[in-house]
This record gives sequence, C-alpha cells and structure tokens, in this order.
Amino acid sequence: MIKSRAGNNKFLKKYNQTGVLDLIRINKAVSRVELSGLTGLSPTAIGSITSDLMENGYIREMGAGRSKGGRRPVLLELKPHSFYSAGVDIDVDGIRIVLIDITGETVWENFLDICSPFDVNTVVSNIGKEIARFVGSHGIENTKMLGVGVSVPGMVSGETGEIVLAPNLGWENEDIGKPLADLLHIPVSVENEAMASAICENWLGTCQGINNFVCINIKTGVGAGIFTGGKPYKGASGCAGEVGHIVVAENGPKCGCGNYGCLETMASTGCIAENARRLVRQGMVSKLNDYSNVDDIGIEQVITAARAGDEASRNILLESARYMGIAVSNIVNTLNPDKVIIGKEFVKYADLVMDCITGVVKCKALKPSASSVDISASVIGEKTSALGAAIIPLKALFGR
Repeated sequence: MIKSRAGNNKFLKKYNQTGVLDLIRINKAVSRVELSGLTGLSPTAIGSITSDLMENGYIREMGAGRSKGGRRPVLLELKPHSFYSAGVDIDVDGIRIVLIDITGETVWENFLDICSPFDVNTVVSNIGKEIARFVGSHGIENTKMLGVGVSVPGMVSGETGEIVLAPNLGWENEDIGKPLADLLHIPVSVENEAMASAICENWLGTCQGINNFVCINIKTGVGAGIFTGGKPYKGASGCAGEVGHIVVAENGPKCGCGNYGCLETMASTGCIAENARRLVRQGMVSKLNDYSNVDDIGIEQVITAARAGDEASRNILLESARYMGIAVSNIVNTLNPDKVIIGKEFVKYADLVMDCITGVVKCKALKPSASSVDISASVIGEKTSALGAAIIPLKALFGR
C-alpha cells in the first residue's frame, strides 16, 4: 500500500503516480482493481493516474485478465521501447555499454575493447560517440532518454558524483559525469561498480524483494554493494563495501592499498592468474605447462585447465575460494544478510568452488547467521554493473 503523505496536490499526484508505476513494474501485469487494492487509493483515483501514465506513454493495456465474477479486468503493463536509459561499465579491460528500455529489457549493447590506463577525456569521447551513434541511428529522441549511468571500480563521492579514487584505472579526483552530460545533453549519474551490480540484482536478478543482501564482484579487484532495509548502504563517506581490503592472510602479498594479505590479493581473478603463473615458473606439474609463454596464462586458461581435470589448476581456484569464504564469513557475522551473491568473472568458475565457499562460511561464521544466509552466484553474469548503471536513471521514475 502506498503510504499517505502530507503535502500539496502536485506533490501527492507525483508521489501516487510513481508508486502506481512501480507496482505495475513489480507485478508485470495488473488490473486497475488490483492497483486500487494494493495502494488503498480509490478506483476513481487509480483511473485518473493510469490514464495520465498511459497518455504520457509509460504504460499500455495488454488484454483481459481472469475474472473473479463479472467482467474480465483489463490488465496494464509497462510500455516497451517507450523510454530508455544507458549504462556504462568502465573496467581495466574495456568499456561495456548497454541500452535498456523502461521494462529493463536490453535493446542494445557493445563492448569497447580498450585497456587502461584511460585518459578521462578519451573515455568520455568514446562513450558519447557510441551512445549517440546508436540512439541516432534508431531514431530515439533525446526526450525518450531518461539518462546515463556510469559504473567505475572505485570510490565515488555521493555529493558530487566525482570519482574520488579508482586505482585500477589510474584515476583520482576525476569528473566523468559532467563532461559526458554536456556532450550528450542528458543527465549522467556515476556509481561504484559493485553497488551498480547490487542495484541490478535487486531490480532484475535474484535479490528482487530482498531487503538485506550483499553483492560481491570478483574481477581485477574485489568489491561489494550492500543493501540494508531495502536501500543501498554507502557508509558515512560513501566508501562502504571495500571488502577487497579485508585482510584474510596476515603474511600475504602486498596490496595496492599498502596492506598485506587483502582479499583482493588472494581472490581476485587477476591474482588467481598471477598465482598460477608463479607456480608454473616454480615447476608446478600442470596442464598449464603446455603454454610456451607463461605470460599467456590468465584466468580463462586456469578455468579451462581445471575443467579438463587439472588438479593443480583446480587447487589454485579452491585456494582463492577458501579466502573468499573467510571474507564472506566476516560479512555474514557483521551484517547478517539474507543473501550474499557473488558475480562478475566469478560466474565463469562458480560451479567449481561454490561448495568450498559455503563450507568455509558454515565452519567460520556464527551459526544463527550462517544457517539463515543464502550464498549463490549471480545468474545475470558479467553485465550486472552495466545493467545496474542503466537502472539508476530509471529509479526516480518509479519513486525509488
């Protein structure tokens, strides 16, 4: 039910419209009678709101539903391809761009195969050209573009949207949002990549309807997006979720942050590959020895060898999983989430190591928290940050 709010009529109308639109999004197909029951608003008020939403192109009638006696109700749904938003995920190995419509459906995506270090101006130019090219070639008017979301592997100021620090990109105190907005003439929001993934999981993935969860991304780095009480939790200065810097091995390798044994040095895919290369150079017996150039060994090669029965490669992955299990145990003890979801490159080898992670959590986390948490791999995969970034401009439309 939509909570009543005091205020002027204009505010109340907008508040009720966004609430009704969100219910249509959540329920996929819903009648006006059902909306009246869900919101507590009168049938007359619902009729007026849905008429406005239909007139503005947000929703459409989709046919009749089941009758509970009397006339079959007309069902309403979001109108596909009516409004759009773009999402951009900037990472060390390239830039992923997606365009989604109001329903969350991906209508276009592209990957710019360029590697860091990135020049901010070049990145803005490349992103702007790609989005403008697609939008223009498909006749999408700027008024139909709700905005662009950009995700980066680093800390983002909640006040200014500036990138405070993105060490893997070589950026510090950089502003990508304003120049991109000036170039495209549409609003741009910037978010941490793990939080963008959490937003995606909450909107499109297995965390829909879950209020307390943690989304961990594993790739070149390790980070987390945290939801508490159904809302993103960013901490006092917007830096919450840097789980990659939980120390899991006191005498482990030195991390870029200056500490030793951070999770990022033990469980990121970059460090898994580096560990494999180091062991091959030390004479490890493995299928990885088939590569004439050790530097050609990356996470893909380790996973392929492990799937082919190479015990050494499997053990490398399992070792990283044990450290991930330690970190997840700490997260579970601290936050007591309903769900922990692990994504990005992790989905490529999740089936090989998930039992190890859950086993460590079961042993090391406190029983009440460990027994109630669900730990799983993302079903969406590597696109979560780009999709989550694209969802950010949509959220205001639905009062989120």
